[in-house]
Parts: sequence; structure tokens; C-alpha cells
Amino acid sequence: MIKTYTTTVKAEAFDGSKEMMSRYPIKFWKSSLYYGGIGYALKLSSRYEEDEVYNQPLRVGQYIVTTPAGRLMILEPFDFYDLFPEAEK
Repeated sequence: MIKTYTTTVKAEAFDGSKEMMSRYPIKFWKSSLYYGGIGYALKLSSRYEEDEVYNQPLRVGQYIVTTPAGRLMILEPFDFYDLFPEAEK
């Protein structure tokens, strides 16, 4: 059976700005291993362990989505617009 869900989420395209990094738990470092010499990671909590936190690689242009439950997730732009076609491009 296919179910249809309606929900409200907050989503922002990550732009690498200091202002955006202050609003989300984003780790930043400089390294010659990354394009442009800068690496980012979003600290996410595990779905299975309450106290467990892991770093998910983050690139400029990816969407940071906040669910109604307050959890964060990262989506590629094409995935974001597939899931939320009503979003403004």
C-alpha cells in the first residue's frame, strides 16, 4: 500500500559561510587532500544510539534538512528536488 505524507521541513543549501557554520554543528578544517583545501563535516546523531555522534562529509551545494523531529540530514540537490518538487529552485 502506498501512503502519502505531508510534512514541513526546513532546508538550506550549504554555502560554506561562517554564518551558516555558526547555526549548524559543522566541523571545518584545512587540508591539501580536499578540493580547494577545505573540508567540512556535519555532526549528526545516530538513529540507533542516543549519545552516539558521527561526522558526515559535507560539500558546498548540498542541502541541510531539518526534520520536524529536529534531526538533521544531508541531501544532494537532485535528491532534494525529487523529494520536494514544490521547493523553489
